[in-house]
Amino acid sequence: MPSEVSLRAADLLHGALDVVDAGGGWVRPSRFSAAQLRALGSVRAWHPGLYRHMAACSAGVSVEFATDAQTVGLELRLGEVPRGTATVLADVARHTGVEPPRPDAVFVDVGARHLGPLFPDEKDLLTIDLVDPEALVVPLPGLGEPQRVRVWLPCLVPCELRGVTHDGSLLEGVAPRRRLLVLGDSIAQGFCAEDPARTWPALLADHLGLDLVNQGVGGQVFQPGTLAGTEGLDVAAVVVEFGDNYRFEACDAGLVGRDVRAYLDEVARAWPEAPIWVLTTPPHLEVAYPTHPRSCVGAVDAMIEEAAARHARMRVVDAAALLDRHLLPRLLADGSDHPGPEGQRMIAERLSFVVDATADDPAERRERALETASALGEVALPLSDALARGVGEVRLADAGAVIVDVPLGARLLWASDRKLVRRALTCLGTAGVTCVMGERAVAREVARAAGGKARACELVVWRAGAPEVEATRDLRTLTPAYAGAIVERYSHPEYLRPGELEGLLAQGRVIGGFEDGRLVGFVGEHPHGAMGMLEVVPEARRRGWGRALAAAKVRQLLGEGRLPWAEVWPDNDASLALELSMGFDFAESGRLWYVS
Repeated sequence: MPSEVSLRAADLLHGALDVVDAGGGWVRPSRFSAAQLRALGSVRAWHPGLYRHMAACSAGVSVEFATDAQTVGLELRLGEVPRGTATVLADVARHTGVEPPRPDAVFVDVGARHLGPLFPDEKDLLTIDLVDPEALVVPLPGLGEPQRVRVWLPCLVPCELRGVTHDGSLLEGVAPRRRLLVLGDSIAQGFCAEDPARTWPALLADHLGLDLVNQGVGGQVFQPGTLAGTEGLDVAAVVVEFGDNYRFEACDAGLVGRDVRAYLDEVARAWPEAPIWVLTTPPHLEVAYPTHPRSCVGAVDAMIEEAAARHARMRVVDAAALLDRHLLPRLLADGSDHPGPEGQRMIAERLSFVVDATADDPAERRERALETASALGEVALPLSDALARGVGEVRLADAGAVIVDVPLGARLLWASDRKLVRRALTCLGTAGVTCVMGERAVAREVARAAGGKARACELVVWRAGAPEVEATRDLRTLTPAYAGAIVERYSHPEYLRPGELEGLLAQGRVIGGFEDGRLVGFVGEHPHGAMGMLEVVPEARRRGWGRALAAAKVRQLLGEGRLPWAEVWPDNDASLALELSMGFDFAESGRLWYVS
């Protein structure tokens, strides 16, 4: 049995920002600062009572040490199960028909071995046997090599600690590492994970080699002011996960949007040098708890994307891609919102991929992607052109694949490594429209992931000087006032994504042709840089308007120092004939594909 009190448990804590004196030498670890706790329980909180109970739980907190003992004892008192915890556990029982494991279990890592569930005895002593039952030789206590031990405290109940006893000659604390700070709700706190060491925040922190500070709070939303007291906290990376709780009650989109912006502004100010990943709203099922009819949750993802775009070091993560949608009834342990053990692992694995792919400085990642795309030559022209102009967000820059998400839900992708692309699309999610550069096999891989088809496209490039435009042509840069007229006259308005036309007009990217003051044709470009939208109304065709508009667009691009290029469907005979007659060069066929 352990025989010596060697250290206070408070001196061995990881993942706690504070300890509260509970009397008699007992302390309660807190993963929040005192100022944060006041904010969580203030009138500004949506549910202050719930937040106080959830904040008291020891999610992500561990006791960590190295010892040569065979047996260690930790004085540990477990608190009552909060009502919020009990409610979700009841949902699990209803969904699965099986009583869920106790939420106050303790788990222990001893080297590579994982022990648990464990519980303190009636004297509040948690006894941990460190002897490996498969070891051929067991040294006497105090004579073996020290082992690293990490005691994971429960995620969903509060607890108090006092001292540590052992039967060896050495027990010393493990130096703190830099921190992964996870800000979120019950999905981050660890509901339904069953094992505090196997929550997705804990697994992600382990993958990154960081200590975890888990500030997940059941029921929480974006609440400005709740980072108070964290100034100076040494944080290597931040993950923000909120949004799901807006679906349970009526909410005002304007107020929520302001809260999202204000909160993410606070995060960016607090850790200006740390990379920050902001998850969109996690996936859920409507069966147990249908979304409130006056909820604004449907607008929250757009709010997150808009607010995060204001900060260079914030990366938005498509949370819907972190769990397989067709497996949600199995992955969500309560049949509603909370991932069980399998879901926790899936989130951790996919989020780890995203974090690894986007951890470096965005400018450095763009430069690396541009270097790869430029070396490929004309094959990757759409990609290298967008990268050179600073368009889009680089989601992956690897020697085997480059993925860039451009405005309005489109994506540019080149890859030579099909396995990497398959993994990337699983973790990053698919886009509404993807322009694939490279081999047909890669395009098929993208189509399979998107549930769509790959359609070949021709790439044409202008290599000559500025073409002549007849001086008699009435050509004008169109303003947003012409949006309706363009939609009426455009043969393929379904190609326009929401907001695309309005944005192009506002930026002066659409040129119109007029006869007697009447709009008879126009040409624009797509957000990633390709010339497009060339349209001449039927009654004005065969009068040279197509050539004049295309030439005007080429001149505009050349005047801005840009290389004019376009994508044309192989069966669009009229466009192909026009571009051939004007002098566009055709790139090698079979290397450009569209998946939608």
